[in-house]
Amino acid sequence: MKLSRTSVLFGFLIWAAPALAYIPPSEFIAKAMAQKKSGLKSAKVRGVVLGVNNEGALTGARFIEETIYDGLTGTVRSFALDEQNTELFRMERAIHKEAATKDSAQLISSLLFESKPFLLLTEFKRWDLPIKTEDELLKLPDENERRNIEKTFFARQKLPGGLQVSWVIGEKAGNQVWIEKDTFMPSKVILTGSDRVEVSLDSYRVTREVPFPRVITLVVEKETVFREEVQDISVNPSDLADGRKAAGLGFTEAGNAVDAEVRELIRKYYKFIR
Repeated sequence: MKLSRTSVLFGFLIWAAPALAYIPPSEFIAKAMAQKKSGLKSAKVRGVVLGVNNEGALTGARFIEETIYDGLTGTVRSFALDEQNTELFRMERAIHKEAATKDSAQLISSLLFESKPFLLLTEFKRWDLPIKTEDELLKLPDENERRNIEKTFFARQKLPGGLQVSWVIGEKAGNQVWIEKDTFMPSKVILTGSDRVEVSLDSYRVTREVPFPRVITLVVEKETVFREEVQDISVNPSDLADGRKAAGLGFTEAGNAVDAEVRELIRKYYKFIR
């Protein structure tokens, strides 16, 4: 029987010392994560974003967030609304647009919506997340060198639903993406820079065979900033129109009139998440 290149590579990596836990190749993990969303062509998401203070209590600042993802054009449109559905802010981005600086919201959008592995891998490389390709690994002489060149490790975190074990791609002191080992879904992103940013993606549910997190939490410099609770997601809807009168990007007149704390919450959400 002739073995495939992937089978040979897996054979090398599985044949490890008994004390070492098996971690799949980083390229395999990233591709499997993207392929979990292979059925996602478009989506509509609606959630509520809740401000959180340094003690972890709700501040009272909140807004409704609606997002439309169009996989055909690779764009994300998002709207911040008040409780009466009045538009406060509008954003539109191409999630794979090459930018002069790294954009954490672009990375998070890629993790949530991108189903094409090569585009997700491109975004990983922009963030210096060390993906080693199958070709790179097979050029090395033995399994020890293959394991040693990979920058992946196990990590655990305690969530409301219990202990979660993830594979982590990245340096221990650098940028990281955590991928839950049983589901291959992203569970946390850690970005280092002028500020240390953590985005947790939790409580996944499956809609039309596409998994999506129902709780998204932002922590900056170890302080929780907000939590989004996703209330509704529509996968591959027949109509992507937002039904609103066209408006410019950024804050609307109504948005400029809301409380400063709400405006700051909106700014941070669109800086880090969307």
